[in-house]
Amino acid sequence: MVSSRIWTAIAIVWAFCAGGCSQVAAVQEARISEQGGFRNPEHRLAAAEDGGYCSAEVLRWQYDEPAATLRLADARLMLDCCGRRAIHVERIDSLFEVTERDAPDGAGGRCSEQCAFDLSVGVRDVPRGEVYVKLLRDVVDQQGGPAVIWSGSLDLGVSAGAVVLDETPAEAGCQAKGSPRQRTKTVAAR
Repeated sequence: MVSSRIWTAIAIVWAFCAGGCSQVAAVQEARISEQGGFRNPEHRLAAAEDGGYCSAEVLRWQYDEPAATLRLADARLMLDCCGRRAIHVERIDSLFEVTERDAPDGAGGRCSEQCAFDLSVGVRDVPRGEVYVKLLRDVVDQQGGPAVIWSGSLDLGVSAGAVVLDETPAEAGCQAKGSPRQRTKTVAAR
C-alpha cells in the first residue's frame, strides 16, 4: 500500500517534470549595501536621479536578454541598523524564490534603530518569457519565520520594471550613515 503511493508520487513528479524540472544554483552576484543604501543608484537598478529614495521601498528588475541575466534589487528596505544581511535565490525552472535574511551580528543584540539598506542579486541563464518571483524576508530573531513580502509574475519580454513594496515614507535612518545607538543585549536567565 505504502510502496504503491510512493511509486504514484514518483510517477506524478516525473510526468510533471518530463520537460525537465531542474533546481539551479541561481546566484550570479549578490550585493548588500551599507546603511543608507547603495551610493551608486545603478546598483539598485534606479535612474541616476533617484530623488524619491526615502519615499517607498521598491523592488526593481532588469532583464539583459543577450546575457540571459535577470537582476533584482530591493531598494530602501528598513531593517535594524545592527545585524548581518544576506540575499539568496533558489530557482526551479521559471520559479524564483528570493530570500532576504537579517540576523543579529556576532557582537550580539540589536540597535533598536531602523536603517535603510539595498539588496540586489543577479541570476543567469534565464530565458526570455514569464517568470514567477516570490520575495521572502527572514528576520531571524523575530518569531514566525520568513514572511512573504511580494509574489507575482514578471514578463521578461519587457526589459525592466518596478513594484512598490511599501509606500510608507522612511524618515530617520533612511540615508543617515551615523553610528547606531547602543546595542540591546540579550541575557539568558539560568
